[in-house]
Amino acid sequence: MSKLKFIPLAMTVVLSTQAFAAPVLYTNDFEEIIGDQFTKDTGYELDVVKMSGGNLIARIAAERNNPQWDLILFNGDNTLHSLNVSGDLKEDLNAENVANLTAEAQALVPDNSAYYPVGISSACVIVKRKDNPIEINNYQDIIKPELKNLVGMADPSVAAPAYPCVAGLFHELGDEKARKLFSDSFDNGLRIFRTNGPTGRALQSGEIEVALLTSQQAYTFVNQGADFEIIWPETGAPATVRAFGVQAQTQHQEATEAFTEWMLSDKGQQFLADNGGSDGVFRPTIEQATEVSYGPGTEVKYNFTPVQFAYENDELIKSWFADNAVN
Repeated sequence: MSKLKFIPLAMTVVLSTQAFAAPVLYTNDFEEIIGDQFTKDTGYELDVVKMSGGNLIARIAAERNNPQWDLILFNGDNTLHSLNVSGDLKEDLNAENVANLTAEAQALVPDNSAYYPVGISSACVIVKRKDNPIEINNYQDIIKPELKNLVGMADPSVAAPAYPCVAGLFHELGDEKARKLFSDSFDNGLRIFRTNGPTGRALQSGEIEVALLTSQQAYTFVNQGADFEIIWPETGAPATVRAFGVQAQTQHQEATEAFTEWMLSDKGQQFLADNGGSDGVFRPTIEQATEVSYGPGTEVKYNFTPVQFAYENDELIKSWFADNAVN
C-alpha cells in the first residue's frame, strides 16, 4: 500500500519550476484565470502561487537568499516600492508597451522602471446600508454617535489594501488629524476585521451599518444586488495601485519579458477587467482598455499617496493602529 507524500508549498514551487521551466508568479489577485490566459496569448507557461498580501510579503522576505519567484503582481504599489528599495526587483524593464500607459499611470512608474502599475482602485470608499438613514458625506462622519459599534474596516497589518487606506488618510489629513480621526473612531467602537471579506459580509448581514471597503468589493456587492450606498468624499478617496515587477535574479528572461508586455497590453488588461470578478473592478492604466460598466467610472477622484511616504511610515502607522485599536 503506497503512502501519500505531502510536499511543502515552497518545495512544490521549486519542483514545478525545475520540471516545467516556467516562471513563478506570486500574487494576491486573479489566481484562477491569469495563468491559463497568459499561456494562451503568449505560449509561455506560468506557475501561479496565490497568497494573502501579508503572507506573500513574508514569504518573499524568507526566501531572500534563495528566491523561488520570478514575477509579482500585487495590489499595493507601496509594496513594490519596498521590494525595489531592497533590491529584489529587476530594474529598467523598458517595456515596449510602456507607451500605452495613461498620463496618470506614467506618474506612478519609478525612475528605474522596476515596476509598472496595471490597475487603480480605491483602498477605502465608504459603504452604507441604504436602510440606515444617517447621512454620511466624508470619513469624519463615521464617528457620529448614532454609528457607535456599527462601523467596520479591515486590519491594515493583515489586509493588503487596508494599509493604503490608513496611510492615505494619514497623508491627506496630516498626522495629527488622522490620529484623531482613528482615535475617535476607536472610541466610537470601530470594528476591526481581519480582511475586507469578513468586513463586507458583516455589512451584508447587518452586523455593521457602515464599512470602509475597497471600491472593488463595494461595486461588486452593488452589482450583485446589495442595497448599499457607495460614498466618495468630494475631496477623493485613498487610491491603491496594483502593480507588477520581475525578480532581480530571474532565469526566465523571455517569459518575464512576455509577461511585462502582456500586462501593459489592451488584451491583457481587458481580459483581467472582464473576467476578474471583484479583482477586475479597476481603472486600467493603459489607454486602450476600459473599466467594467458597473465600476466607479471616470468622475471619481483618487488620492495617490506617495510610495515613499507609505514605505517610510509603514511600521509606525501599523504599530500605532494596532496599539490603539480596541478590538
